[in-house]
Amino acid sequence: MTTETYTRSAKILVFIACALGWAFDAVGLTLINFVATDIMAEFGKTTADIGFVFSAQYVATVPGAILFGNLADKYGRKNFLLFSVLWDAILTALTTFAPTFEILAILRILSGMGVSWGIAYALLGEVFAPKRRGFFGGLMHSMFLVGYILSAVASITITPVYGWRPTFLVTLLVIPLILLLYYAMPESGLWQRLNQEEREMGVPLRTGIKQVFRAGFGKLLVLATVLFWAAEFAYHAIVDWGPTFLEVELSYSSTQADTIILLISLVAMLILPAFGLLSDYIGRRISFVLSAIVGLIATIFLGVFAILVPTRTLAVAALFIIPAGFGSHALFGVWASEMFPTESRAAATSVIFSLARGLSFGGWIVGILATMVGLSYGMMLAIIGFVLMVVLPFTLPETAGRDLSHVEEEVSL
Repeated sequence: MTTETYTRSAKILVFIACALGWAFDAVGLTLINFVATDIMAEFGKTTADIGFVFSAQYVATVPGAILFGNLADKYGRKNFLLFSVLWDAILTALTTFAPTFEILAILRILSGMGVSWGIAYALLGEVFAPKRRGFFGGLMHSMFLVGYILSAVASITITPVYGWRPTFLVTLLVIPLILLLYYAMPESGLWQRLNQEEREMGVPLRTGIKQVFRAGFGKLLVLATVLFWAAEFAYHAIVDWGPTFLEVELSYSSTQADTIILLISLVAMLILPAFGLLSDYIGRRISFVLSAIVGLIATIFLGVFAILVPTRTLAVAALFIIPAGFGSHALFGVWASEMFPTESRAAATSVIFSLARGLSFGGWIVGILATMVGLSYGMMLAIIGFVLMVVLPFTLPETAGRDLSHVEEEVSL
């Protein structure tokens, strides 16, 4: 089966599986952002403590990406996409019963290993045609915001009545859907072709992250990781602390802060597929740069009206503009998946994003700085990330329109 032979219903099922994986990955990772003040109060912890957990769960995505990405290249995209989502859902739900802050941190770290992002983009890229890959990639990435919104809704509706713990049970909602998709959705045709070639040759093909370096794609992997790290650093410096910033710095109530974040997320949901679609027409690189420029300007705007000329309304307005700076995130998966061959696509894409996200430390560094000079100043570190996002895309190849079945024949950097 090639990408041209997929039926519309098959493509829809693949997109649903990828979208669910990313949405519930968001739920697992962001619920703690909305209940951070409650957790700190119960366990007597500081912003530095909770900031460590913010970042530690992302660090755990790195070994998870290596493990699940390699398995997906070796044994199939579908199986390990769905298994990684199941892993995340169960461990996040168990956070409800954490008796101590240390156990809570351990559960969040283990849950972080279940990242499905790279596998999902490998599968999506291999199923959808090049001319619409950017749009659907951006639409899929916007599903993270669906999960983020679900986290906000859970916090708004559950926490005031039952406390912070039951909010983590919402991840169990995805399990019945995973079971249905396991029997209904197709496997990647490109991966099946690779698997068939392996059987015909009678010799196991080299797959996974080691093959990236054997085939000469190592430099490309490093450059992509550095660029995406810059974007993740900026993202976590702003987004991880968004609800707390609104409460502590701008004096909104917890419910008001969660509602504002919910509205900002709705705006971002429109921005992500828009940048993905734009990249199908003008290219991945220039779309990434344009997004970063907007984010840089909006972050400076936030600093002015949160620190220099304190104006609550204009500071909130800046928070509504900043998501355009993260439109670049819509291009991560599509751009990365188009750079690497089929035998290492899931592993390479997973490792790039997980290293970038796991080692960004934006949330933790801002948390530490906030204890010394204030949260507003700490969040301004995002400017560093945005500047790098403007410069570094020019080190990567343009891949818009690339047929993934021929990536193996491309010459790496």
